[in-house]
Amino acid sequence: MFGLSVPWLRQRWPFAGHAAVCRCDVRVTPACLFESLPALGNVLYMPMAAKPARDMPVGMLVESPSLLPLLQTCRLVAASTITVEGPREWIECVDRKHHRLACLHLLPDTDYFAWDALLECARTMTAAKPAHGVGHVRPASARVLRFHLRGLAGLRVLGADDVVPVSPLSRRLAGQIARAEAVPLQLAIDG
Repeated sequence: MFGLSVPWLRQRWPFAGHAAVCRCDVRVTPACLFESLPALGNVLYMPMAAKPARDMPVGMLVESPSLLPLLQTCRLVAASTITVEGPREWIECVDRKHHRLACLHLLPDTDYFAWDALLECARTMTAAKPAHGVGHVRPASARVLRFHLRGLAGLRVLGADDVVPVSPLSRRLAGQIARAEAVPLQLAIDG
């Protein structure tokens, strides 16, 4: 009876059928997000296919097109589950129309206190209505990176560097997540 529904669910969300997913939806401003990201350390960043940029925040830029989804983020959906490989936590960056723009996955190398601080920064905003209808969109890429923020002529500029080296535990977890999402994992070459 359930065998027919599991393949359909896995097409839309690859972890379906493995375990229940807990979700918490909170509002966030791009400024709060930008200020919080560098403290995270290493994360697995998975942007979705690029969408036309609209309603860009004033005074904020990104260094590369792959970071553009972070400028359009107005909600964070914190999610967690237990898989056969172990626990997983991630944050989905969502726009005003409830489209999933990017995902940040917690890795063993990530600063857990900064992860909680990012969600707490978002929680201080006014309460958000749950983002119903956030469908699964396949990521365009997967990279382990570290964010940095700098000032440039009165603007806040968010950038990211590929992490070298990546710990063996983070490399393995990032590989498992990338395989589950059916995207190649882009890792910087050690050395």
